[in-house]
Amino acid sequence: MTEAEQPKSNFGYLLIIFLVALALRLIYLAEARRSPLLFFPGLDPQAYDAWAQRIAAGDWLGEKGFYQSPLYPYLLGAFYALFGRHLLLVYILQIFIGSLDCLVIYGIGNRVFGKRAGLLAGIFAAVYKPFIFYDSLLLKTFLEVFLIDLSLYLLLAASRSGKRTAGFLSGLALGLGSLARDNFIILILWFFPWLFSKLRKQGRASVSLYLLLGFCGIIGISAARNLILQRDFILTTSQAGQNFYIGNHRKNSTGAYFAPDFVKANPLFEEADFYREALKRTGKMYMKPSEVSNFWFKEAFKEIRADKKLFWERMALKFALFWNRKEIADNVSIYLFKKEFSVLLRMPLLDFGVAAPFGLLGMILALRKRKGILLAGYILIYWAAVSVFYIFARYRLAAVGPVLVFAGFAVENIYSRLKERNWKPLLAYLALLALFSTLVWWPFLKETLDIAYFNLGNSYSRAGKPRQAIVAYEKAIKENPSWPEFWTNLGKASELTGENGKAADAYLQAVRLEPDEAAAHLNLGIALYKIRYYQDAKAELQKALELNPNLKEVKKYLEMIEPKLRQTRGGAK
Repeated sequence: MTEAEQPKSNFGYLLIIFLVALALRLIYLAEARRSPLLFFPGLDPQAYDAWAQRIAAGDWLGEKGFYQSPLYPYLLGAFYALFGRHLLLVYILQIFIGSLDCLVIYGIGNRVFGKRAGLLAGIFAAVYKPFIFYDSLLLKTFLEVFLIDLSLYLLLAASRSGKRTAGFLSGLALGLGSLARDNFIILILWFFPWLFSKLRKQGRASVSLYLLLGFCGIIGISAARNLILQRDFILTTSQAGQNFYIGNHRKNSTGAYFAPDFVKANPLFEEADFYREALKRTGKMYMKPSEVSNFWFKEAFKEIRADKKLFWERMALKFALFWNRKEIADNVSIYLFKKEFSVLLRMPLLDFGVAAPFGLLGMILALRKRKGILLAGYILIYWAAVSVFYIFARYRLAAVGPVLVFAGFAVENIYSRLKERNWKPLLAYLALLALFSTLVWWPFLKETLDIAYFNLGNSYSRAGKPRQAIVAYEKAIKENPSWPEFWTNLGKASELTGENGKAADAYLQAVRLEPDEAAAHLNLGIALYKIRYYQDAKAELQKALELNPNLKEVKKYLEMIEPKLRQTRGGAK
C-alpha cells in the first residue's frame, strides 16, 4: 500500500467504526425511549434538567458558588435556549458525540500502539455496552469520557509534533473535563510532567506551558465566577468533603454510595442537608461552602480514626470494585434497561467483564516494553482518585477508553503469538488473563434491582402513569420489602388509581417499618378515612399529631372524621 492510499484506507475503517457506533446507539435509543426514565428523570438527571431550564430562562450566572459540576447543565441550558427542551434531540446529539469518541479512542490507540491496535480499540468502543447505555441518559457521563479521551489524544499529538496548539487544546479539554468531573483536576500533576519530559528531549520543553495555559484558563474562569458570587475560593465545586464523608463514614461498609442518616439520597437536598448538619455540629450560624467541605473532610477522618480496620477493608473493597464486572448503579441501572426495555443490551456485545481482563493484560505487556506510560499512569491515578471516595459504574467509565486501547494491544499480541506459533508467551498471556478474569468476575457485591425499580416507579408517577408505577413499586418491594419508602410510594400510586384499600395496606406496611414517622401515620390515617375506617383513621391521625404537632392536614381530617363517627354511633343506637 502506497502512502497516498493509506489515509483513504484509514478513512474507510474510521467511517465503519463511526457508523457501527452510531447505528447501535440509535437502535438502543429507539428501544429505551419507551422508558419514562429518559423523559421524566429523577435524581441527578432531574437536577441537571432543572438547572439547565433556569439557565435557558436567563439565569446564566447563578447566585452562589458551584456545588455540582457545572459544564453539562450549562451546555444543556444553551441547547434548551437555542432549540427548546427536546430531550430526544439531546440524546441524539449525545449519541453523535459518543460515536465520535470511538474515533478518538482509535486515534489514541493508533498513536501509542499502531493502526491495528487502534482499530481494535475503536471497534471495542463502538460495541461497548455501557458507552451505548450512558450516551442516551441525561447525565454528564458521556461528556466526561469524551473530554478526557480528547485531552489524552491531543496530549499525545503535542508530544509528537511539539506544536503549541495541540498542547493548549489538550489543556482546554482537561480543564473543561474538570468542570464535568472534579477529580480530573489532579491529572494536570501527571499530564504536565509527562509532556514536559517528552518535549525536553526535542528541545521544546517550553511548549508544555501551553498545556498549563489552557487548563488554568478554564479553571480560572470557574474560580473567578465562584469568588465573585460566593466570596469564597472554590476552584470548581464545593462538594469534595461531603463526597469523601459519604464514602468513608462508618455506616458505609460497601464502598458504594451510602448516604449518612441526616442526608436524603437526592442531589436536590444533599447540599442543604450537609450544610444544616455542619451548622448543628459546629454551633455556627453561617459557614462558607469551602468551610463546609473542609469540615466534612475532618469529620470523615474522625470516622476513619474511629475504625481503622473498617477503613482499610473498605478501601481494599473499593479498589477491587473499580475493576469488578458489576455495573454498580446510582441513578439508573443498565440491568433494569436490559431486563425491561432493550433487546440490544441482552445481546453478547462487549462489557467490562471482558474488556477489563484484556485491558489489564495489555497494560502489563505495554509497560514491559515501556509503551503506553501516559495511559497507564492516567488509569492508575484515576483509579485511586475514584476509590478514595466511593464507587459507581459511571465514575469508572472515564478510564474505559484507555482500557480498551490496552485491550486492543493485548488482542494484537495474542494474535501475533498464535500466528507465530510461539506457545510459551501465549500460555503466559492466557494465565494472566485467567488471573485477571478471576479478579474481575469475583462476586464482591450482589447487585439488586430494588432501587432501580423504585426509581422507575417514580418516573412513571411523574409521567402521570400510576398503574405502571404500581407495577414497578411492587417489583421493588418483591426484591426488598424492608424499605418504607417503597410502600409509601406504592400507597400514593394506588390512591391515584382509586385503589384506596390497597393504598391503606401499603401505608400500614410503611408504618410497621417506621412507627415513629409522623408522615407514615398521616398517610395511613387519610387512606383509612377514604375507606370509611373512621375509628382507626382517627387513631392514626392522632398518632401523627403526637409525633409532629405542626401537621396542619391532620387537624383538617380529624375535624372531618368527628361527624362521621357521631353518625356511626347514632346508627348503632
